Amino acid sequence: MGLLDFLKKKQNRLTNNDGLTLEQLLQKAATEPAYRAEFYKRLLSDELVVLTEKSGLPEGNQTLEQDTKVNIVSYADGKIPVFTSTERIFDKSVIKEQVEYMQMKGENLFGLAKGATFLLNPYSDYGKELLPDEVERMLSGNILTDTAKTITIQKETKMQIGQPAKYPTDIVNSLKVLFANKPNVKAAYLGWIFNPDSGEPPHYIFGLDADGDLQSVTQEAGFTAKQFLGKDEIVDFIKVDNKPGVSSYFLKSVEPFYKR
Repeated sequence: MGLLDFLKKKQNRLTNNDGLTLEQLLQKAATEPAYRAEFYKRLLSDELVVLTEKSGLPEGNQTLEQDTKVNIVSYADGKIPVFTSTERIFDKSVIKEQVEYMQMKGENLFGLAKGATFLLNPYSDYGKELLPDEVERMLSGNILTDTAKTITIQKETKMQIGQPAKYPTDIVNSLKVLFANKPNVKAAYLGWIFNPDSGEPPHYIFGLDADGDLQSVTQEAGFTAKQFLGKDEIVDFIKVDNKPGVSSYFLKSVEPFYKR
């Protein structure tokens, strides 16, 4: 097995308040895209477990001084096994004996081992390969927004809006799951829009009646919808308010597909 030396600073174990463990999010994200944005966020904020070798460190919680070397175990191909808990190390009895391990916040682990490929829960029924580019986009904060952009309409613009000929059942169902976990979202509407001046093709547009800043919600919603779209397909999200235009269309002509 290969070795990777790194420096470790003091870490504090985080408490999660959303009711789901990282392992549960991994399982749900495998089949339901609505959980994938939160899964990526928690990969950075939660503590992960890596195997170590010949560390010479005593058991228990401790702070390692700067320049302390710790050997992380990797496979022959350089990929690093990483686990959501110590119990997952021994799944299916692939590893039968006690091993050295270390827990640290995912953000710090990935940052210290940049360029590596990680195998999350490699011995379990639910696992995931994390490629270097994927890890880098997580660390940079771009994984949810790398294809997103914000547009502010500065002048009166003529556009066509209606209902899509093909109802996006999969997108709508996943968004329902996502919004059910977003207390500030009161209702969501579906439309089909075309703005000749934008240079963009006709596409789905979703209106959100919600409280507060919608940036986080629309990022996760856009990321969720993107799982079902083709390479060149786009989708818009807009805040529904009392202003004329698209909001008026949703409020007067469309039944919400989601309502809290």
